[in-house]
Amino acid sequence: MKYLRFIILFIIFIGVVIFLTRTGTKEYTQKNKLLKNGITIEGVVTGIKRSHNHGFGILAINVTESNVTEFSSQLSDGIYPYKVKGKYAEIYLPIFIQREIGDHIKLISDKEIIYYDGKKSKDEGEVYIITNSEDIDFVKENSSFK
Repeated sequence: MKYLRFIILFIIFIGVVIFLTRTGTKEYTQKNKLLKNGITIEGVVTGIKRSHNHGFGILAINVTESNVTEFSSQLSDGIYPYKVKGKYAEIYLPIFIQREIGDHIKLISDKEIIYYDGKKSKDEGEVYIITNSEDIDFVKENSSFK
């Protein structure tokens, strides 16, 4: 009889986890539909700022190619993972230890992807709408865009 309580609690726990995962995935997918805006940015990393929140940070980019000259749209409950003004851009995302000044990047917003061609690694990462309040605060405090 006492094992029956644990089994029921375990089933309820699994149900709650599944519900929260599905709800979070739907919200994540809905927000990232905003990234289907055709923006591409290509350039060289000129600066790196890292926060203490899971390696989140800002990549400062000297833009060599882009299909926009300016992009800095605002969202009510998050921020875009990039801003562009002329030949300068910033990309907001988790930054891994391999990233260095001088690395070449290419961001394709429609695919929600960023390609790295660096001294230490050649790989790709994901870009997404930033909703974490600590990350948003870090961008507000450390961005060159004021």
